[in-house]
Amino acid sequence: RYVRIGRNLLDRIGSKEVAGEVIAIGTQIMCFLEPVQATLEIHVQGHDTAMAAGDTHAALYNSACYIATSFWAGTKLSVWRKQYAQAHRLGEEHSHLTFLAHIIQLEKNVSMLMGTKDSNVTEIQYVQDLREGNPHASYTFALQKMYISFMLREYEQMKAFAEKYFDFNLHTWALLYLHTAHTFYAGLVSFWVYRQSNDPMWAERARKAKFMMKKWADCNEWNFQNKLLLLEAEEAFCYNDIDSAKSLYEKALSSAREHRFIHEEALTHELAGHFFLEIEMKDTAVEHFMQAHEKYHSWGAVAKSNALFEFVQQVLGTMSSLDASPLPNFSSSTDGHEDDGVKNARKRTSEWSADTWDKSV
Repeated sequence: RYVRIGRNLLDRIGSKEVAGEVIAIGTQIMCFLEPVQATLEIHVQGHDTAMAAGDTHAALYNSACYIATSFWAGTKLSVWRKQYAQAHRLGEEHSHLTFLAHIIQLEKNVSMLMGTKDSNVTEIQYVQDLREGNPHASYTFALQKMYISFMLREYEQMKAFAEKYFDFNLHTWALLYLHTAHTFYAGLVSFWVYRQSNDPMWAERARKAKFMMKKWADCNEWNFQNKLLLLEAEEAFCYNDIDSAKSLYEKALSSAREHRFIHEEALTHELAGHFFLEIEMKDTAVEHFMQAHEKYHSWGAVAKSNALFEFVQQVLGTMSSLDASPLPNFSSSTDGHEDDGVKNARKRTSEWSADTWDKSV
């Protein structure tokens, strides 16, 4: 409703000076109503509109939203890095240190997931200084470190950064799509820590994350249903509700696949694998790990994919299911070529018309 009012006012007044910021905020609100994949190009339009009006702040705001939202939406990582490179250059050209402080760690995480050795990402001293004096930048850094530690299964480091993340307890007037990703991964981390520690504080943190995801899923099943189901599966795992966990992991997989979140489909397979490993259903665990391995590679997270391959070999050993269907040890090539499944998903996503904004607001 308020986005519609803002857009109508812009059209009526004909003002371009504030259009970029209105588009940025309005597009983020759209993510709570529309498929997130359909909103990305609107941020590009917002950037271009702001630059045409000489509003570099709004242009950078749209770029930051685009970069963060694109990553959490599961954009192929080789494609995402090209988008990031353009945004980084813009931030450097305008010496926008806060912008750089918020996006550099995200690119580092992508490089770690991809296993690229040619990354030129360095944390410039002034960015380090800014982060130390800016609680929001420090919060983002803690979140990103918590996330990558979770993805790489580095429990102690993940727990340490999760504690820092929760200590910030920052509040903001804006609700961005990236905040839902923060909540999602904070919930998954909390369930894992609770299983290891049996500390009720972590159970309560996970419960709060699930509660928020439920509210968002009630408004938009496309973007949030699979996340809610995965949180519920992890909760059932925590409380040894085996039958519910099995059902919920399958439902989460189906939802992630249907709504084209390949990175979360991979993650769900991986977490399901750990669940089945815990209840000593090793063959089923291997099947899920194999699927996670494939999906991570399709996303472009080659290093993560190969690390999972090594985990299966080391922890499970040579099993009949592995001998019959060996996992391909993919190289770290990230040439940007897409398999047919990814191409078809991207084609379907592009079929959302460019006027999605007008139809939605």
